[in-house]
Amino acid sequence: MTDMMWVVLAAVVLLPVGYYAVDVVQRRRLLARLRAAWGKEDALRKLDADELSDVAHHYRQRQAVQPSFVPVDDTTWNDLDMDEVLRHIDASTSIVGSQALYALLREQGAPEEVLRQRAELTHAFEQEELRLKVQEALTAIGQQAFHGAWRYLFSGQFEHPRGAWIYPILALLPLTLALLGLISPVFLLLAAGAFLVNLVVYYRTQTTWKAEITSLRHLGAVLRCAQRLERINHPALADLRARIQAHNAPIRPIRFWLPLFGMQTVGDMALVLEYLRIFFMIDMLSMVSIVRIINRSMQDVRALYDLVGEADAMLSVAQYRQRVPGLCRPVFEKERGMRFTGLAHPLLKNAVPNDLVWTRNVLLSGANASGKSTFIKAVAVNAILAQTIGLCRATALTMCRGRVMTAMAVRDNLLGGESYFVVEIQSLRRILEAMDGRMVYGFIDEILRGTNTIERIAASSAVLDAIARRNALCMAATHDIELTRLLRDVFQNLHFSETVDEDGIRFDYLLREGPTRTRNAIRLLQQMGYGQEIIAAAQDNARRFEQTGSWDRL
Repeated sequence: MTDMMWVVLAAVVLLPVGYYAVDVVQRRRLLARLRAAWGKEDALRKLDADELSDVAHHYRQRQAVQPSFVPVDDTTWNDLDMDEVLRHIDASTSIVGSQALYALLREQGAPEEVLRQRAELTHAFEQEELRLKVQEALTAIGQQAFHGAWRYLFSGQFEHPRGAWIYPILALLPLTLALLGLISPVFLLLAAGAFLVNLVVYYRTQTTWKAEITSLRHLGAVLRCAQRLERINHPALADLRARIQAHNAPIRPIRFWLPLFGMQTVGDMALVLEYLRIFFMIDMLSMVSIVRIINRSMQDVRALYDLVGEADAMLSVAQYRQRVPGLCRPVFEKERGMRFTGLAHPLLKNAVPNDLVWTRNVLLSGANASGKSTFIKAVAVNAILAQTIGLCRATALTMCRGRVMTAMAVRDNLLGGESYFVVEIQSLRRILEAMDGRMVYGFIDEILRGTNTIERIAASSAVLDAIARRNALCMAATHDIELTRLLRDVFQNLHFSETVDEDGIRFDYLLREGPTRTRNAIRLLQQMGYGQEIIAAAQDNARRFEQTGSWDRL
């Protein structure tokens, strides 16, 4: 053999070995990183504002074609700061996982079978070997958002260049002419010309259809991930594999084209591979074939996208369970209400836990900063988490399933020309309307604060009394002691208390029976240096009202 032949032979042998060795090293590093990050705070995605907007946009597009079971509406989502709850849980490997987790947290009416599947998947991911295989498959998707992919998924059709019939001809022509060049050198010149034509067509198509190609590659990565998940033969993953298999079956032919379309051109062979892709129109041929298969089986493709996202979302939930102490699985029953012990807000690290048997409507009173709003949010958020991811921050929770709705952080609608009070009564009305025939948990913070005292108390008592007579449970916080008296027959009175002394005000954030019997506003005036004359007058006025139920003219 000549020296050149030995060089070529060595390259043929060593290059694949080199690529394999690099792949092994990279895989080991990836697995080590995934193993080290599991259950750690560093694993959280910490979606920024733009990423959250992208995830929410995906959800809205999805909802237009595939409505969720019983959604958490926008008002409730914002009132409860559910974006922060999402950030607190989300440790997704891919953007698809973040999208799925967001959608999951907004679907509080999932059937029992769906909740069972989620719980089993979460439990399965406690096994490290299985978990790492799934995470490794998901890493190929990436964390970048692609709006185009969602638009095509939910519009029902991907597009591809017209006149695609010519791509096979353009792919075969240079090769045919090159072979004919063995007969005559003229054909070699024609082959070179054909290659230049392919070069122009290739780059024009890449430029004109850049958005579609980028979106299709993102979707292709998701579908390849689905194929890898299907090949993970583990008993704990049997249910997910069966569902993936059912939707993979109609798109089997795509398996040939996906690796070609997503073929990476890196390293020493990058230039050679790039020329081969151009020479044989590989990207164009695979693109057209993939689009045809996807358009023919769009529902299956959409289902696979959701299943891959579900796997990633459940990995986040499994990490959440590993990372956060004091979580429990809820028990669902038919009896109306909730029974919880040791319940606390998921976002508070040092939260004071509380117990409650909630089978009657609750009117919650107490001073400012005593813990009323936080407690209401804690109950509402945990009720959502229990019905979506099957976990809640409590020692134990037993509940009847029902829709969570809130009226809390009301704001003026300046653009719509609506006052605070108008927005407030609209928010309350949507809760009343939702209570028609279905179990609803209504949470209200400082009802009708946007109007005068007389009308606030009159209207609030009427609205709350109407809620109390529906198939629902309401938990409302108020500063109006009058409501605790007016509604004592239909609402259970609970309160938070405080201790005031010369050192200031201290709260213990413990829930107590009955209406509040303490006030701190006047004492705060005193601590802030208001004159004794003002303090005495305020105390006298308050004392007189408590005795007579009316205000004397000042």
